[in-house]
Amino acid sequence: MSSENGRPEGEPARADTPSAGDPAGGEQLALIRETVREAKKPRAKPRTWRGAALAADRPVARVLVDKGLIHLDQFFDYAVPEAMDAEARPGARVRVRFGARVAKGRREGGELHNGFIVERRAESDYRGPLAPIAQVLSPEPVLGPELLALCRAVSYTHL
Repeated sequence: MSSENGRPEGEPARADTPSAGDPAGGEQLALIRETVREAKKPRAKPRTWRGAALAADRPVARVLVDKGLIHLDQFFDYAVPEAMDAEARPGARVRVRFGARVAKGRREGGELHNGFIVERRAESDYRGPLAPIAQVLSPEPVLGPELLALCRAVSYTHL
């Protein structure tokens, strides 16, 4: 038997079995690979609220992003979509995109992180475009001013 194609030496190759150098065998493998690639469904992208109207009253939310100790004392401003105006109250848990970049005049990309709305404002100190709040996880205020002050005081005493 020939080690290359698994048939006895001297036996002619059949027309329906591709040999190692036959391009038909490569074509079959390409079709199999394409079928496997198609089987992997792409993940759904979260809503980005592109073009959504902003809240009429205090359209900026100052958010404490739950990103680790480095960002414990920093607040980040996010746009409040009109559809979330009633639920996006100070103390509410939200999901926001952190680390977004500016592209075509709006903020895109970044990873989703949990956070807490600390306050709502009429304007932002940041002059670039603001990323919108992606989702209000719980409209019930869970982080009040007293609890935030306590957390910040405890974090500074243990540095």
